Amino acid sequence: MTSSDIMVFVLNLAEYHSDVNRFKMALRDFLIQLKEFSDDNGELFVDEKEAEAARKAQLEREAALKIPGMLKPSQLEDKDEDI
Repeated sequence: MTSSDIMVFVLNLAEYHSDVNRFKMALRDFLIQLKEFSDDNGELFVDEKEAEAARKAQLEREAALKIPGMLKPSQLEDKDEDI
């Protein structure tokens, strides 16, 4: 890791401060370059993990809706509420 790499990293952070996704990517890239990227940096991936969990839950719900009786009546959307 050279001083120019660190300068590029700092400039990227300043440039991407308003774009969270690009900021995280710059931070991840820097950690990887340091070769100190470990499991204790899990907070960098919280958004992606939550989005993936929500997507999986939605897919499971859609699959369960295709089979009558798989969901409890309380889990079903009541389409007559608008009336």
